[in-house]
Amino acid sequence: MATPSTTFITPPLSRVGLSEREAREAGHDVVVKKKDIAAIAAMPRARITEETRGLIKVVVDAESDQVLGATLFCVDSQELVNLVALAIRTGASASQLRDGIWTHPSSTEAFNEVLK
Repeated sequence: MATPSTTFITPPLSRVGLSEREAREAGHDVVVKKKDIAAIAAMPRARITEETRGLIKVVVDAESDQVLGATLFCVDSQELVNLVALAIRTGASASQLRDGIWTHPSSTEAFNEVLK
């Protein structure tokens, strides 16, 4: 079950699904997509709120492109983690999250860049 969790610090830290280590131990061949928040051009909300600290890391099954888990340490991570949890529960692929059309300006837009 993909149950999201958030620790409300500044910025919030959220997790869902498998970590990279857990995914490898479970036998998955993984691809890790990660990027520092300050380097994500497609995430204007971080600049608007002046909170560019943090990282987004998504663990993806290399063969199926299924999202296995994520760690989000950034502004609005408590919201982003719910979308990742839904992707895990419904079997949405990392490519589907990457190619999504999200509202602007929002933190969700980061998936367009991080999941390249």
